[in-house]
Amino acid sequence: MNRKSSLQPLRGMLMAVVVLGLTGPAPVRASDDADARIDALTYTVEVLTETVRQMREDRAIPATDQELESVSGLGPAASKVYGATPGLSLGGYGEFYFDAPTADNSAARSADYHRFITYVGYKFNDRILMNTELEYEHATTGTNAAGSAGSVSVEFSYLDFLLSDDVGVRAGNLLVPMGFVNRIHEPPFFRGTFRPMVEQQIIPSTWRELGLGIHGEPASGVRYEAYVVNGFDAKRYGEKGVRDARQKGNRALFEDVGGVVSLDVDVMPELSVGGSVFSGGADQGQKFDGEDISARTTIAEAHADARHRGFRGRALVATSSIGDSRQISADVGETVPERQLGWYVEGGYNVSSVLSVPAGQAVHVWTRYEMVDLQRKVDGAASDPALDQRSLTVGVEYLPHAQVVLKADWTFQDNEAGTTTEDPLRVGAGFVF
Repeated sequence: MNRKSSLQPLRGMLMAVVVLGLTGPAPVRASDDADARIDALTYTVEVLTETVRQMREDRAIPATDQELESVSGLGPAASKVYGATPGLSLGGYGEFYFDAPTADNSAARSADYHRFITYVGYKFNDRILMNTELEYEHATTGTNAAGSAGSVSVEFSYLDFLLSDDVGVRAGNLLVPMGFVNRIHEPPFFRGTFRPMVEQQIIPSTWRELGLGIHGEPASGVRYEAYVVNGFDAKRYGEKGVRDARQKGNRALFEDVGGVVSLDVDVMPELSVGGSVFSGGADQGQKFDGEDISARTTIAEAHADARHRGFRGRALVATSSIGDSRQISADVGETVPERQLGWYVEGGYNVSSVLSVPAGQAVHVWTRYEMVDLQRKVDGAASDPALDQRSLTVGVEYLPHAQVVLKADWTFQDNEAGTTTEDPLRVGAGFVF
């Protein structure tokens, strides 16, 4: 957005003030002078109010039927700095929920202000900008009834050098470009109160590491990202895989590096497909069970997004492999998986027209089926059948505004061990700005 175009609404507003101030209403009799002046003032205020409203709409993020219209692989609110004039840009999002287990009577009901996010961007000029996400999780850094604490994190923070539409150079604490929600995780733009399990465990969203790389859109509808980042720290691998081994930009060990490449293509207006691969060492120069190992870790995923009229569907499959998992398991004292597999399919429909929802609002009903096997293959030990899980979620979302969402969903869970599950019923809300 250039400076000239961004000033057009303001010029229109000023012109309205000048014209109305100079000309006023048509001539009137003296006896009607007071009423006429009040009418003229009221009209002027209405014009100014409408102009300001239009300016706000022009600057708003895309509507929900354009929810994947982002800049450079980021969510709409996280992209605000790219469309701003040089200077400061602010945005953010928040989400909170109530959780009621319906199958496990021993599990407690709970509520959580899960996240509040502030996006701070600064555009130095049309080619150089800084973009940062500051995350506050669980409302406080103090401990709760279970002894767990909230946190404050720099979710991402980078410099972006926009050399052209084909190539940009990005450096800093980077979101790893994998899957759907690791990059676009603002509450109105993904289904459900919670993110899919595949994109929490196998793709450990939100996943960010320190690094450098390139991104761009070399052709319309073709987007790529390629980065070199620090690898995981395998000393923190566990029975569920790599999630706790993310280094998050916190004085990261950089003895081993990883590389990630992603590609997304809009095959047609109604269909987008993509995939990504990450691979890198994770030993970070440390010994495991007295041995020097590589602990090479690879994560790969493929996804598709389909849209037709009121329908929206998604599908994603992800797999991971961890080298030297036997030695890592012996060192950390947990059965670290050699391979993992997960996938889900999801479909939703906009029923606003059926319910005669007012313009600017929306109601979506949706469902998701998901399978996650966190110990698909284990080296030298038996896998845990309780970590071979399936779930079916049904939900509804109401958007009274394109940037505000109210959510309710019910998840029915199962696993190969046949253990008791919680089957949580959740009600939540979220917003972006």
